[in-house]
Amino acid sequence: MGRDLVMAFAFGDHASVAAFMVAFRLSNLLRRLLGEGPFQSAFIPHFMQIHVQDKSRANRFFCKLSLLLSLLLIGFILLAEGGITAFLTLPISDANREILKLTAWLLPGLLFICMYGLNISVLNCYEYFFIPSFAPFICNMIWMLAAFLLRHQAPDLAMPYLAKWVAIGFFGQWLITFVPTLRCVGGNWRQWFDLQIPEEVQTLAKTLSLSIIGVGAMQINSFVDPLFARYIDVKAPTYLWYSIRLEQLALAIFGIACVSTIVPRLARCLKNGQIEQAKNLFSFSYQRIMMVMIPCTFAILAIGTSSVNLLYGRGNFSEIAVVKTTFCLWAYSLGLVPSSLVLLFSAIFYAQNHFRTPMFLSVATVAVNIVLNTLFVFQLQLGVISTALATSISAYLNYWILYKFSHKAGWKSPLFLPLIFKTVFASAFAALCAFGIGFLLNSSLGLTRHVSSQLLSFFTQAFAFILGLFFYAKICKHKELLDLFSDFFLKTSPEIK
Repeated sequence: MGRDLVMAFAFGDHASVAAFMVAFRLSNLLRRLLGEGPFQSAFIPHFMQIHVQDKSRANRFFCKLSLLLSLLLIGFILLAEGGITAFLTLPISDANREILKLTAWLLPGLLFICMYGLNISVLNCYEYFFIPSFAPFICNMIWMLAAFLLRHQAPDLAMPYLAKWVAIGFFGQWLITFVPTLRCVGGNWRQWFDLQIPEEVQTLAKTLSLSIIGVGAMQINSFVDPLFARYIDVKAPTYLWYSIRLEQLALAIFGIACVSTIVPRLARCLKNGQIEQAKNLFSFSYQRIMMVMIPCTFAILAIGTSSVNLLYGRGNFSEIAVVKTTFCLWAYSLGLVPSSLVLLFSAIFYAQNHFRTPMFLSVATVAVNIVLNTLFVFQLQLGVISTALATSISAYLNYWILYKFSHKAGWKSPLFLPLIFKTVFASAFAALCAFGIGFLLNSSLGLTRHVSSQLLSFFTQAFAFILGLFFYAKICKHKELLDLFSDFFLKTSPEIK
């Protein structure tokens, strides 16, 4: 979040910044395939299955996989750089030329971001969670420092330098996980450089192929969204970028953190035949995600404007940019609950080595998203907010089908409809409290550019929301919300027996 704050302050919503963001998406297409997400979800159960039988054999498997993945990525990067060089010799527009040049500078960082993803997977298997989560701080600090130092340059001249520093930041992020990874897997250097492909790697490649198809479809979608936005307005990708960062902040803190903590334990339970314990863990996680993400959604709707203005409303980021970013944030926040649950439900299939269902659903979701984008942008001409709205609608479809499939597979998690309605009413009441305070403040302050006023507006609304949520839960005896407050502020979450 600090990184995006510095970017908005230094460069605003300039068209070259939008080009940088499109290039970043393009250069990171393989990141989701071979660096994180389903790759980690496929690797962790496979590694844990081998680890239960033979720890040293599991560590050798990791070393071989690291070497082969490195060689694959280096080959891809060299091939992509050659293709970009060839494209630059053709008569293309200046805007596309700028995107390609920035992509060329960002591509080398792909090697380190993917190897970082593999490192944190094995560290999570060994119950190391702090270092993997802290490592991105190194990359972001380098990014922020570079953006701050380049702020006085014209954005079109600053972006190539920024791209180089981002690639260096990815190297730093990988390096901080490399040492603890070596400590975990141990062994001699020969097992890292043995080119013989073991059977375990071949098995993982087969099981991962369906996952790669599904995630590849999602990556195409994440790349296509800024293109639709760029058709609407050359600055529009910046609004999507800054708004989705706020939405992903909530998703990462609660949704992704919950799932990444659960997956190794869920896989361990399944491999050891502890089916009932795995189902209890899943059911608890499902309910807890609902209890957290529904209030988060209403909180973003209630205090979205003050949040965006506090973070980005300064420097070269105009008031119009604040308003458009807020609209996109509201649209993205509508998909916060299903996006979190998709991660959880997909983890069940990955933990059991069932990749076909998530793959088909990913492809179908992307198809729906592209169709909705085409309808909203070209036919209805709804503007940049429609791109974010299409993503949220697609997330609901993905979740609902995953829920049905998991229910048929024996993971009978109830929808908790009475509990959901109670939580929605509590969150709506809290949102009204925050809206009321915000209306009183904004009538006098407006979209102020003064930090003190921005802080006052944000924290007053946030306090009103939390107080309203707690007051409703106390008066209406909402036990689950009260337990949530207790777990967050008084003690750790209860262990699932």
